[in-house]
Amino acid sequence: MVLNKRVLRILKENTLRYLGVLILIILGSYTFIVAAGISQNLDTLVTTFTEGHIQEDLSFRTDKAITNSAELEEATNAIIEESLTFDATLSDSLTLRLLSKTEKLNIPAVIEGQALSGSGQILLDPAFAQANGYSVGSQIEVMGKSFTVVGFVSLPHYIYPLKNVYDIMVSPENFGVGVINREDFVDRENVNGIYSVKFNDRTQSINQQAAEFRERLHEEGITESEWIDIMNNKRARMAWASITGLKTMSIPIPAAMFLLCCLIIGIMIWRMISHESVIIGTFYAQGYRRRELMRHYMTIPLLLALVGGVIGSLLALPSIAPSVMAMVSYYNVPVTDIELSIWNVLIGILMPVLFLGISSYLVIRSQLRRSPAELMKGEKQKTKVNIIERTLKLERFKFSTKFKLREQLRSISRILFLLLGVTSASVLMLFGFTIMNSMDYAFKSSTAETYKFEYEYAFKEIQHGKAPEGAEIFNAGRFYPENNEGIEFYITGVEPDSTILTLENGAGSSLSNNQTNITKPLADRLRIKAGDSISLINKQDGKLYTFHIDAVADSYAGQFIFMPIDEFNAQLGFSENSYAGLWSTRKLDIPEEQLSGTKSLSETANAMDELLGPMVSMVVAMTLIACVVGLIIIYLVTSLIIEENKNTISLFKIFGYRRREIRSLILNSSTFVILAGFIISIPIMAASMDAMYSYLGAMINLVLPTIINPLYVVVCFVAIMLTYQLSKLLCAKKVNAVSMSEALKAGTE
Repeated sequence: MVLNKRVLRILKENTLRYLGVLILIILGSYTFIVAAGISQNLDTLVTTFTEGHIQEDLSFRTDKAITNSAELEEATNAIIEESLTFDATLSDSLTLRLLSKTEKLNIPAVIEGQALSGSGQILLDPAFAQANGYSVGSQIEVMGKSFTVVGFVSLPHYIYPLKNVYDIMVSPENFGVGVINREDFVDRENVNGIYSVKFNDRTQSINQQAAEFRERLHEEGITESEWIDIMNNKRARMAWASITGLKTMSIPIPAAMFLLCCLIIGIMIWRMISHESVIIGTFYAQGYRRRELMRHYMTIPLLLALVGGVIGSLLALPSIAPSVMAMVSYYNVPVTDIELSIWNVLIGILMPVLFLGISSYLVIRSQLRRSPAELMKGEKQKTKVNIIERTLKLERFKFSTKFKLREQLRSISRILFLLLGVTSASVLMLFGFTIMNSMDYAFKSSTAETYKFEYEYAFKEIQHGKAPEGAEIFNAGRFYPENNEGIEFYITGVEPDSTILTLENGAGSSLSNNQTNITKPLADRLRIKAGDSISLINKQDGKLYTFHIDAVADSYAGQFIFMPIDEFNAQLGFSENSYAGLWSTRKLDIPEEQLSGTKSLSETANAMDELLGPMVSMVVAMTLIACVVGLIIIYLVTSLIIEENKNTISLFKIFGYRRREIRSLILNSSTFVILAGFIISIPIMAASMDAMYSYLGAMINLVLPTIINPLYVVVCFVAIMLTYQLSKLLCAKKVNAVSMSEALKAGTE
C-alpha cells in the first residue's frame, strides 16, 4: 500500500518521541517476563523440593521420649520422625546447628558433592560454607572432633536458614546448618531431640489436625514445648511470601507502563489525525476507504508494540536464570532446572499489542468517523474556555504566569498524562527509599530504642527464682485471636521496674512497665486501643484469656503485649517467680543444655547492615529507572507542547522576545504539573506501602511501619527536578529551530 511509505517518514520526523514510547514498552515487557519467570521457577523449585523431600507440617520438643510412635502415627494418620540437634559454638559470634540425617521427613538434598556415607562426615548449607570459607573436602572442627565437608545441602525446613524461628534476617556469617550421621551424636551431652510431623490427610485443616495431635500427646502424659507449625515458620514461609509478591507485582507494573504508552500513543495519534485532517479528507476524495486509512494509522502503534514486546522479551530471557540464582542465594533450595516459559514470552509480546491496539483503534475510529467534507475543512480552532480556566480567573495574573497556566489547562488529556507519568515515576522512586528506611527503622532504630539489653536467653523448661546479676527475667506465651490463627504473637511478662525495656507513647512520654502495654503494629492489626479488653487463645493450652490494654507503645520492635510478670504468671497458672528467659546486658554463663535458644541484638543489627548493602543497589536501580520513565514522559509532553505552539513561538520571535524568554514561557509551563505530580505521589506511595505491608503481615506474620524520611523525599524531589531540567535541555533545540516564517505559513494569525 502506497500510504505505508509514510510510516517510516513519520517515525523519522519524531524519532525521540517514538523512541521514548518504545523504551516504556520494552520496560513493561521486560518487567513482566522477568518477574513472572522468577516467581514461576521459584514456585516450581520450592514446591518440587518440599514435596519430594517431605517438608514437615510441625515440629516440637517433649519432656520425655515418644515410645509408641508407630501407634501414634496410625492413630493420627501422620508420619512422625525424631531428629537430633546440637548448636555448636565455633566462635563468639558463629554458631553451627548440627542436625541428624533423616529418612522420612525433611530429607536432606545434596546439591554439591556427595551424600553422607559414614561417621566423621558433614554436609553444610552453601551460604554458611561460602561466608566462612569451607569448601568440599575441607575440614571443620565441631563438638571436639574433626569432620570432613563432603558436600552442600538443602533442607526443606531450613529454606530460609534463620537461627531462631522468629528472627527476620539471615546472617550466614553468624549462623549456619550442617547435617551429620546420627551416630556422631553418640556420647555427646546437651543433644536435643526434635519431633517432626507430617499429616497424610491434606483435605482437612492442618491446624485442626495439629490440635487433635496435641491432645493425643497430653493423653499419653507428654508435655510438648517449642511447638512450631509450618504456617508460622519463617524458615519455610519467607520464600512463599517472595513468590506470591512477585506473582502479584508481575501484572500491575507492566500494565501501568502499557497504560502510559496507550495514553501517549492515543494523544499522539489523535493530534496527528487532527493535524492531517485535510490530507485525510483528500485521501477520501481520491477513493481511499476508511478501512485502508485505519490500517495505515494503526501501523505505527502496532509496530511500536510488536518491536518493543520482542526486544523486551529478548532482553528478559537471558536475565531470568541469573535472577533466579540470585534469589536462591537467599533461599536454600536445589536448582534442578530453570524453565523459560514460551507463554510468558507470548504474553509479554501480545499484551502491549493488545493494549496499544485497542486504545489506538478507538482513537483513530473516532476521528475517521467524520465525513470527508468535514475533514477537508481542517481542524477547527477551539477557543472555548473550560470550567477550570474560568474558575481560576487567569486575568489577575501577570502575562507569563497566565500563559503557562492556560497552556496546560487547555489540554486536559495532556495534563492528565503528564500528572500520571510524574506521579508514577515519583512513586517508583520513593518506593525503594521507603522500603529501605522502614526496614532500617524497624530492625535497628526502633529495636535499639526499645530494648536496652544485648542478649536474650530462652530456656527449655520454666525456671524459678531470681535473675543473675545484670539480667532481668521474663515469661512469655504465644497467643492468637479467635478464628484468626494467622495473627500470632507473644504476650510477655516483664519485671515492673525493668530498666532495659523502655516503651514510649505516641507523644514521646515513657510508659510504665507496671501495666499492660501493646506495641503499635499489633494494636493496628487487632484494631484495639488503650482502655480496650481483648480475648486471646493461648497456643500452648488452647484456653481463652482476656487482657485489658492500658496503653499503646509507639514501638515497631515486634508484635508484643507486655505486662507485669506477676500478673502474667497468675493469670496463666504459673507459680510465683517463674520465668522462661533472661534479658541481659552482658553474656551469661548458662549451660547450653538448659537453653532452647539465644539471641544477640548486635547480630540482628549486623544482619540488617548486610541486607541494606544489596538494597542500596536496588534503590539506585529503581531511582534510575524512575528517572528514565520520568524523562521520557516529560520530554514527550514538552515536545507535544512545542509542536502545538509552533505558531505562537514564531509570533514571539516576530514580536522580539529573546530565546531565553521564549524557552521560559514554553518549557516552564509544565512546572506546576511536575510539582503537583510529585506531591500527589507521597500519599499514594504511603497507601501502597501500607497495603503491601498488610499483605506481608498476612503471609509471614511480619508488620513493618511506613516510614517516610524527609531527607529521602528531598532526594527524590531533586532527582525529579533534575530529570525535568534535562528534558527541557533536550527540547530547547526544538524551540530554537522554529522559524519566524511558521506564523506566515499558517496564515491564521
